[in-house]
Amino acid sequence: MMKTKRIALSALLSLGLAACGPMEEPESTFEAQDSQELEAGCTSMGTGITSHACTHASNPLDEVAITASATRTTSAPSISTKHKAYELTLPSGAEGSVTYVPATTGSYAFYRTQSVPITVINGATSATVASALTHAVSASGCSLTTVNVYDLTAGTTYIVATGPATGNALTVVPEFLNDSRTRYYRDADGDGYGNNATSVYTACTPPSGYTTQRFDCNDTPGSGVSINPGATEVCGNGIDDNCDGSQC
Repeated sequence: MMKTKRIALSALLSLGLAACGPMEEPESTFEAQDSQELEAGCTSMGTGITSHACTHASNPLDEVAITASATRTTSAPSISTKHKAYELTLPSGAEGSVTYVPATTGSYAFYRTQSVPITVINGATSATVASALTHAVSASGCSLTTVNVYDLTAGTTYIVATGPATGNALTVVPEFLNDSRTRYYRDADGDGYGNNATSVYTACTPPSGYTTQRFDCNDTPGSGVSINPGATEVCGNGIDDNCDGSQC
């Protein structure tokens, strides 16, 4: 008797959940799939992480004045605090050095206000870290003009050497890619909603044909355009137009 009650209760609960529409998948599922380093095929940083960096660069409360060291040394001033824009004063007409110690292993973007040389050096081994990505930044109203991405190891002291810079002043905004990664879903029919089965989690510019909205129950090109969570349910057509799991 008790087993029958449990089965009945389970069935009732399932009906109730179906009536509420699609359930959100736990974010921990997505985070477990996260790539620690810059994913292959990334050609540019996405608007999310770039906008975030631009906000710090334009916010006086986030600005930290640093006088850079003239030599490549691990005793150079640190720029390791997150969500800050560092206003570096470099040696006149020469390169200046600061240090960066990542809290987590992964990819880090160094946005700058001038397209000047930048070299990241492992302070423990003196080895130069290769840049995983570099490109110009073009964002309306943003002072940042260029970005380099490096794959770094937690707890390691890295020397960041940059310059010379025009006016001997340079703003640097370090960003951890994991802080700005976004889940995008494949939208094969172009209706603005993607399917849950195919997605990418990235801080880079997403592939063409992807959207942040999901739960499209028919993503078939052509026939699926009018079927999505934002559509109006049409009674009597035998189709779940708005993807809520039921028909009227």
